[in-house]
Amino acid sequence: MRLKRQSEIAIGILAVCARSPATKFPAQHLAQEVGTTKDHAYQVVALLVRNGFLNSDRGPGGGVRLARDPTEIKLVDVLRITQPELDGNAGEPEPGTLAGQPLLDSIVAAASSFFVRLLDRFTIADLIASPDGSGVACLHCSLVAARPVRERLMLLTAPPRLEPMDDSLETGA
Repeated sequence: MRLKRQSEIAIGILAVCARSPATKFPAQHLAQEVGTTKDHAYQVVALLVRNGFLNSDRGPGGGVRLARDPTEIKLVDVLRITQPELDGNAGEPEPGTLAGQPLLDSIVAAASSFFVRLLDRFTIADLIASPDGSGVACLHCSLVAARPVRERLMLLTAPPRLEPMDDSLETGA
């Protein structure tokens, strides 16, 4: 799975705004911060405003800022507006892909579903929690859990299990 450039820009803009929530940012400043053109930043900002992620004030002293608390902005919600095909509603295969291969189609659908479920666990606040972004650089981070990667991947895909109670605690042994 790969993020489209529009998704990267949208998440970057939201992270910049989240680092300074009281500041109104001009779109040109946001474009420089995330490494895109002013025009592309304007398009993404308009999309984020339309979908309630940003508030926009026009005129002198205007700019954009977060419309919600960064802990309430899940990465998957941003991707749903920038890459709606991730939810499995794509319909037509992209040109150059292997269409008509049921097993491959199932594997790709499962991978996409896993990707969406994983992104549902993280918010814009998680991205700004560590200044260098290392907080979500891999599945070894403390945001997921302090367990080996293989065990964490199993936890993400398996239903929760109840552990048996320890009877020695009740008897005082």
